[in-house]
Amino acid sequence: MQEPFGQRGRLVAGVALLVVLAGFVCWAGTIPGDLTDSDHPTEVDVTQNREAYVGDHVALGGRVVETDPVVIATRASGSGRFTLVNANEGLQNGDEPLERGDSVTAFGTLEDESTLAVDRTTIGDTAGTAYMLLVSFVAGLWVVGRFARDWRFDFDRLAFVPRDDPLSLRDVTPWPRGSASGGDRGA
Repeated sequence: MQEPFGQRGRLVAGVALLVVLAGFVCWAGTIPGDLTDSDHPTEVDVTQNREAYVGDHVALGGRVVETDPVVIATRASGSGRFTLVNANEGLQNGDEPLERGDSVTAFGTLEDESTLAVDRTTIGDTAGTAYMLLVSFVAGLWVVGRFARDWRFDFDRLAFVPRDDPLSLRDVTPWPRGSASGGDRGA
């Protein structure tokens, strides 16, 4: 049975699927995996109409602007401030008390228009995220290098095929193939 669109159609479909996959990976990386993934109102809802949420369970995210007592600002401008009662006691992913500048998400009951009685608090770990991205980047380079070393594109078949002799680093570097001490020098 013959392919309906031929090998070029298969190549176009493969490239399109890779683009969609890359888009989904980037999109999934932007979705937060924290307490705000609940049905409870968030800082976006609460900051605009505080009195409507007094007594409700809410999830507030923001940056710590004061530490005694812990106060967060839910907006980048520093406004939308809430006092977090028992924020350090409810801390789930840290051993030390909260510090100025920490990015936090707190879940609890809104006692009044500016006070949250905290059940759980989590810290957004920027160092951990940077480490994860660096390790992922290095691993991606390693995979691409291994693929380029062991496979080649066959233009006649429009497909990747295994190499007969895998590439070595010497095959792809522009440096001369002389000795490491500087090559051939006259006496």
